[in-house]
Amino acid sequence: MAEASFSKEGTIGFLLIVDFIITIVILLTDKNLQTDFGIVKPYFIHWYGMLVTGIIDIMGAGIIIAKPTKVYLKAGTVGSALLAVFLIADLATYKMVGLSSVSQFATYLFGFSHYPGALSYIPGLYDILFIFYIITAITGVIILKGPS
Repeated sequence: MAEASFSKEGTIGFLLIVDFIITIVILLTDKNLQTDFGIVKPYFIHWYGMLVTGIIDIMGAGIIIAKPTKVYLKAGTVGSALLAVFLIADLATYKMVGLSSVSQFATYLFGFSHYPGALSYIPGLYDILFIFYIITAITGVIILKGPS
């Protein structure tokens, strides 16, 4: 039986695919993200922002898996770190989504229980996405610093 070969560089591509899958699940299930808590039809601007991050994830994964050069690995590593920062920076848009404080938005985005009065969504997915972006970035740093 032949063993599958998977390079350490391919790990970043695989993690970006995981990031993409989590993003797609968020896009498909979070009715608050889709409609700005029921105000906008059919899609709210934040939904499109998440769509762009998902596209970046899957394109990065494809490029890194196809050609895992150092420059693409660096781009995937830095990009993952920036996307993690993007998720945290999104808290500054709390007024845009009609919440009265950063802590309310943080509770909704990064809480593990359903936010009161919110439409259907799966609590904890943003936490998981954030964690996987950090894992992707740290893995990239380890691979880039390690022996070639």
